[in-house]
Amino acid sequence: MQKNTVSLQLAGKKFQVPCASNDAPDLLLAAEAVNTALKKTQSALPLEVRLLMLSLNLSYELLQADRFTKSLESDISIAMRQVQRMLEEQKSEEQ
Repeated sequence: MQKNTVSLQLAGKKFQVPCASNDAPDLLLAAEAVNTALKKTQSALPLEVRLLMLSLNLSYELLQADRFTKSLESDISIAMRQVQRMLEEQKSEEQ
């Protein structure tokens, strides 16, 4: 994995972010999402407050997504065990 840097802008400030070359497009998309979210916040608030609220919202969304993923993994695991049990029952009935 080759390391390089990507140039991006966050809250009107330019940054050089070290990353793997294949991660650069996702970092640019993430920066765009942050900038878009910042534009939607109340511009009357100081930038630091807006950034803190944005980080809180993103952290909350990440926790929710993680919980949803774990729930799906659990559901899939249960379904796979049920299918395995059904296949074993069918196999024993055929013998």
